[in-house]
Amino acid sequence: MHKILAFILLIQAGVMASAPADAKDKILLEKIEWSDIWVVDANQDGLPRVLMVGDSITQGYFRTVDGILTGKADCARYSTSMFMANPDYFAELKIILKRHQFSVIQVNNGLHGWEYTEQQYGQSLPKLMNFLKKYGRGATIVWATTTPRRNPQNPAQLSADNDRVKERNRIAVEYMTKHGIAVDDLYNLVADHPEYYRDDHTHFNDQGRAVEGKQVSEIILQALKDSKR
Repeated sequence: MHKILAFILLIQAGVMASAPADAKDKILLEKIEWSDIWVVDANQDGLPRVLMVGDSITQGYFRTVDGILTGKADCARYSTSMFMANPDYFAELKIILKRHQFSVIQVNNGLHGWEYTEQQYGQSLPKLMNFLKKYGRGATIVWATTTPRRNPQNPAQLSADNDRVKERNRIAVEYMTKHGIAVDDLYNLVADHPEYYRDDHTHFNDQGRAVEGKQVSEIILQALKDSKR
């Protein structure tokens, strides 16, 4: 895994050196940026492949999905703190898509990149969808809505900044609906369930991860079924 990440960093350096971003497209970073790539049965080709693209929320439900899909599909994940407007996000994703062919790609991106406006968020969506269309080699795309954040003082309520999550979801769902892309509504799945959350009021406990993983698996299996028709 360390070798894979080192390879990715080297490729990124080459990409950025050969094609620097425009000065007007300033890359906005968080204090800590991270990426994680995990490919199950990377040396086999007997089953269709599923890629889950997201952040730590995706990391959380990945194990459940991988377990449910065992024997039906081989799962992979690309989880990262990077926002869609970051060219490194595309550089790393491109490496994964060139290495493996996926039947279904689920995308969950919205809890990071608070330095970017919701307008910039909306502008990034067609860029990502066009990218996946170009390099996804016919994969079915599923969009997952961003999960809500809760109020630390009163977990029964949502956080003060959760309106930004709702607005990003509105923008994304509107775009996906217009372009015929399936939506996995994780937001409403957990919005009324503070018992699914860990003490940080953003991430999920085992119960929440299991609930999310079950729904994600059902939608991915349906997408796999539809892709064979």
